[in-house]
Amino acid sequence: MATRQRRTANLNPDPRLRFDPQALELSELPREFFLKDTTEVAQELIGAWFARLHGGQWYGARIVETEAYLGSMDAAAHSWRGRRTPRVEPMYMEGGHLYVFFVYGMHHCANVVTRPAGVAEAVLLRAAEGPEGTPQKLLSGPGRLCKGLGITAASSGIDLLAGRDLRLFRRPDKRAAIGISPRIGVDYAGDAANWPLRFFDQNSGSVSGPRSTRSIDKD
Repeated sequence: MATRQRRTANLNPDPRLRFDPQALELSELPREFFLKDTTEVAQELIGAWFARLHGGQWYGARIVETEAYLGSMDAAAHSWRGRRTPRVEPMYMEGGHLYVFFVYGMHHCANVVTRPAGVAEAVLLRAAEGPEGTPQKLLSGPGRLCKGLGITAASSGIDLLAGRDLRLFRRPDKRAAIGISPRIGVDYAGDAANWPLRFFDQNSGSVSGPRSTRSIDKD
């Protein structure tokens, strides 16, 4: 993992991700949603739309895979043992802010901060599927998701509810089967590596990792 944050300007989104939130009858998620238990938020973000306003047009995708990171007691979290650096500082903000980090010298990864200010928990957005006609694997993986929407660490710390260019939307969806598994790529985290904190839409071909047999129903 990279040891310092890379603050390059946001890039242009992939034009294939252009969509109209009004046509899909989407509405913004309220602050209260992000203050809930982090594992609950991670599950309920499946089916939500992560969107960016660029050049007067909306670009976005439906979230199909997430991972929960549980703060100071979670060895896989950047805030483990209360770690607090300039890069990690956005995790300590109130739920509904964005935390973006740069990893392996090449990828940006977007996380939605949860819980009240000071708790330092977040949900990693692992994969999403774009509007109809978008290649299935275009946003399959956290690095690809950020690349597709042109998101970099320049957006780390912004408030997703402040009416700016990054938002989270939702709409009533049909019931979906959500798979559960341990998180990906956290073998260094001891017992925490086995915690079942990865959630994904079992019916989506855009999921980035393996599928488990355990599932829950989401209304």
